[in-house]
Amino acid sequence: MGWGMENDGKMSLRLFIGGMRGSRPATGGAFEIFGGDTTSLLVVGSGGERLVLDAGTGMCAVARELVRTEHGEATVLFSHYHLDHLAGLMMNPLFYAPEWTFHFVGPTFADGGVRQAITRLLAPPYWPVPWERMRARLEFSEFAEEGIRTGNLCVRGCSMPHPGGCMAYRIEDGDSGASLVFATDFEWPNRSKEQEATFMTMCREPKAADAIVMDAHFIRADAHRFAGWGHNCWEDCLDIAESAGIPCVILGHHAPDADDEALFAREQQVKKRMPRAALARAGQWLTISGQGT
Repeated sequence: MGWGMENDGKMSLRLFIGGMRGSRPATGGAFEIFGGDTTSLLVVGSGGERLVLDAGTGMCAVARELVRTEHGEATVLFSHYHLDHLAGLMMNPLFYAPEWTFHFVGPTFADGGVRQAITRLLAPPYWPVPWERMRARLEFSEFAEEGIRTGNLCVRGCSMPHPGGCMAYRIEDGDSGASLVFATDFEWPNRSKEQEATFMTMCREPKAADAIVMDAHFIRADAHRFAGWGHNCWEDCLDIAESAGIPCVILGHHAPDADDEALFAREQQVKKRMPRAALARAGQWLTISGQGT
């Protein structure tokens, strides 16, 4: 089966979860099912387009999936530049492969943009090999206000409440009609009216997205203890999805100390309220069609 094809041969949008752990990696046997790597996902369009969402330590798994395809180009789109969303850039084998081109795209915040974040990290004293010496072609561009296009994938974004800034994105596949919203690292109670209106419009228009990936780091009962940290609770995520009419919800940015047992228990609570919601598992492939996953 080729990428971008469902079992019945129809075109589709596919999503690979390299990692969806939040804040820092988690290691050990208690974290095997949901995974310990920080946020990085791979979206494969119906035309074979490759869009990487964030570059946490889960990008190592994303790179292994990319190696299985023909070499060429990939776009890496950043929600923001906190280290748990950048750490997978280091020791990434594809950056040393001359047959690859990576287009790094991201927003510009008060502290800088995508070029500053990556070139500072991929340089001494943080990394011994400067980005200029990597053999792959690395390109940088700011996320445009009107959005970006890569092949048949159209991406638009909006600002979310998070310390230092963060962007959420809606990815639409022009051939299959499938759509996905990616909203990591946001604290819904801290939203402005403008952020709420813009985000909900992005979720709903031109039609309700088929699936949404969201930061569900906390439970509502504990969220007040972490006010201002920039993360959300799963109950708010389901409220958002239900209000927007999105049928499939993928919850991530798992707390670093939440082991498999704790996340299984949380998932049972989630499914009692919304059967088509689930917690993200590292290494998981999902197919998103125009009627949901």
